[in-house]
Amino acid sequence: MENRQRISRDSGFPFYFSTLRLLLKGMEARMRFSLMRIFMVLLLALASCSEEQQQPPQAPPPKVVQPIKPSTADIEKPTTTLAEMKKPQTEEKASEDKPAAPHEEPVAAPKLEAEEKKTSPEKRDKRDRGTYLVKAGDTLSSIAAQKELFRDPLKWPILLRLNKDKLGEWAAGEDLPDRELPKGTRLKVITATEARTSLKKSTGSLWVVNVLSTTSKAELVPPAVVLVKQGYPVYIVPATVKGKDYMRLRVGFFKNRSEADEVGKKIKDLLNFQDSWSTRADPGEYEEVAGYFQSTEKH
Repeated sequence: MENRQRISRDSGFPFYFSTLRLLLKGMEARMRFSLMRIFMVLLLALASCSEEQQQPPQAPPPKVVQPIKPSTADIEKPTTTLAEMKKPQTEEKASEDKPAAPHEEPVAAPKLEAEEKKTSPEKRDKRDRGTYLVKAGDTLSSIAAQKELFRDPLKWPILLRLNKDKLGEWAAGEDLPDRELPKGTRLKVITATEARTSLKKSTGSLWVVNVLSTTSKAELVPPAVVLVKQGYPVYIVPATVKGKDYMRLRVGFFKNRSEADEVGKKIKDLLNFQDSWSTRADPGEYEEVAGYFQSTEKH
């Protein structure tokens, strides 16, 4: 009996032990499976976290680019519109300033040319006789120097005296003889032929007032202009004294010395010159100038 109990005891222990072992193995397999699941979950979680961490650096570039583009466009648009808004204002100012300086001479010249084309040749000849139409670049000196007219640039005061009604306000400054005249202006002129014809009918009075003698052309201009505007018959002649070249501003011609002295006193008071004197001109000087003054009286 004791042996049976011992056998039963001995045989039961291994049975329980094997059962426990099987249970432990099952628990171990379950634990491994659960651990594997936990590990997979952790890997997925880490992968998702890494993706989330990598996404923010990619997001900023579009955010940075997008606000820059609209901002530059918004800045460029108002600058162009401001420039366009300023242009009409400046143009309006320019248009308002233009009436203050009405330079319509280039427009007036074509009108004169159009009128000349319309007029008949006979009327044109009558009107053009004794006149000169100023061209671009013409000056008092250059017109006076023309052979068919005064033949001497120093005779510009005679040309100015003929046209003081048109050039009176414009005539000023030391550069007057060489300053360009307004294009299209029609000036009164005297031809050399007319001057010779008038000289034959003159009385031969040789007395003149010598207003000023100088080597400076600019020094002659202001007193000459003043005398021309006052209606005096002014002219300029060259002279050489002791090998030195001078220019003489003179008023003439008078019948006798007393008449020249009387005019000389008025000129001294007008110009405040004390060096003026009366003198008798050479016949050659008279012949060169007197004919133009005789013709001037007719004009």
